[in-house]
Amino acid sequence: MRGRKEKNMIEKLLAYQDVDKKLKDIETELGKSEERKKTHSAQTFLKGVNEQIAALDGRAEELANTFSALTSTYGKLCEEIKEYDGLDVGDDLEQVAYIKKKAQALSNEIEALAATLENVTKEIGIVLKEFGKLKSETKAARTQYETYAPKYNALKDSKKDEIDAIRKELASIEKDIPADIMEKYKQRRKDRIFPVLNRATELGKSGAYCACGKALPDAQHKTLLGGGIVECESCHRLLYLK
Repeated sequence: MRGRKEKNMIEKLLAYQDVDKKLKDIETELGKSEERKKTHSAQTFLKGVNEQIAALDGRAEELANTFSALTSTYGKLCEEIKEYDGLDVGDDLEQVAYIKKKAQALSNEIEALAATLENVTKEIGIVLKEFGKLKSETKAARTQYETYAPKYNALKDSKKDEIDAIRKELASIEKDIPADIMEKYKQRRKDRIFPVLNRATELGKSGAYCACGKALPDAQHKTLLGGGIVECESCHRLLYLK
């Protein structure tokens, strides 16, 4: 009696899966449609664009502060080196040598600072260019979304009656399937495993195998022989034996 009941449950679940395949086919069709791809890509870009803008804003502020600090230091060094221009120290050779050394050090520092300022200026130009590119891409993404989102919604609406009919049929079959089994099935379905319920392969008395090729433990084999359903530890498909 127990074996017959479990056999009937498996048949019901297979029937549910057959109907569910119709829903899966529609979902796949919608998912692969150009309307969905264009809508999704634009939506994904627009969701992440604020983070990109924030990152560029942060970098721009950092560069602006660096440029301001470098410019200030550059000005001070230029003023300082002027003090050594034409400085009269008479015949004090030691003082002359010191002034020349100090002036040269300042000149080297100014030269290095000028190179750094040039690099910072280039980086600022790159950031401004990125801002322009991002602005252009954002405008294009908005246009793409506004164009394809209505088309995708219209495509989904065109399938609504068919989807509603399938779901109604699924709900009717589901009533005769144990809740715990149904819950497992739906979870695997959410995990994009389909078909969820698969027939295991039995090789004589040596054991049973999943469709993925994984050998099932003896305990699961015995459950299958008793008409039960098991889950493959490798691919998580639900399995049964005919």
